[in-house]
Amino acid sequence: MVSNNNNMSVIKGYTIQGILAKGGMATIYIAQQESLKRQVALKVLNPKLDTVILDHFLDESRIIASLKHPNIIPVYDVGRVGIHFYHAMEYLEGGDLEARIAQKQIDVHTALEIILELSDALYLVHSKGIIHGDIKPANIVFRSDDCPVLTDFGISKRVDTTGKEQNAEGILTSPTYASPELIQGHHFDHRTDIYSLGIVLYEMLVGEKPFKGETRLEMIASSIQDPVPTLPENLMPLQPLMDHMLAKDPDERIADGRMISRYIKKYLRDHPRSTQTAQNLADDSGFSSKVVVEYVSESKPGIKETSSKALVPLLIVLFSIAVAAIIWYFII
Repeated sequence: MVSNNNNMSVIKGYTIQGILAKGGMATIYIAQQESLKRQVALKVLNPKLDTVILDHFLDESRIIASLKHPNIIPVYDVGRVGIHFYHAMEYLEGGDLEARIAQKQIDVHTALEIILELSDALYLVHSKGIIHGDIKPANIVFRSDDCPVLTDFGISKRVDTTGKEQNAEGILTSPTYASPELIQGHHFDHRTDIYSLGIVLYEMLVGEKPFKGETRLEMIASSIQDPVPTLPENLMPLQPLMDHMLAKDPDERIADGRMISRYIKKYLRDHPRSTQTAQNLADDSGFSSKVVVEYVSESKPGIKETSSKALVPLLIVLFSIAVAAIIWYFII
């Protein structure tokens, strides 16, 4: 049952250890699930929410719990005690994407790798008839190994089994990341998630949101009316992807996560990440040298890796020259 302990609501079977986050819709606690002795994130909805949202929460939580994907938050337990609706999910220790963007910790390749993983997760979500509805950096959280995980499906929406689009009524989302059709209360489908993911990608690449305004209304107007901003020159190969993810008209938008994945994989093949690893190799005399390792995409014909094997022909030539010089010296 729900009780009050140190001014914190607790669910029977869970020991509250602290508050992770608190908002108008829900409070998320860090808790220990007593039956398995593991830490979890326990999300308890605000009982003052509309009953439609509360009833919907349990239904969708059970569906999300059935999704098995490394980039989708695992839901361990779902329930209702009196007026309190809750679910227990994996506790993620790596912080959220919002903090990483603010700290400018994300390079281009890392940003694309994050979107690559999330687009694959979204494809599974959409194939099951679920629309997330609130994709934003705060809802993308990392495990300790930096694996990005899509969280907070509590306000997701199920697509009608007849294939009809949904109406935005009852959806509470962040206008900064919401699609134009969602903001305006028009019918929408899973492509609204594609738009939100595009906003997240732009923010990671550029360090700021694509549509801005001094007031909330100005920001919304910019999102609805303004064209997709042009990326910096060094990112221009990604402009077609950005244009199609952020298309105002859903019919001109990328249809599913697989298409995003294909584009990003091609970009990463054509623009491999170059890394340099310096290693001090000291000999008995105390001398050292630096070894530079460069990754080269296999899809790049005509470009070969630099390795010790590549030095063999050169050594043979040098040896031949040396032998020829010795012979020439003794003959002369």
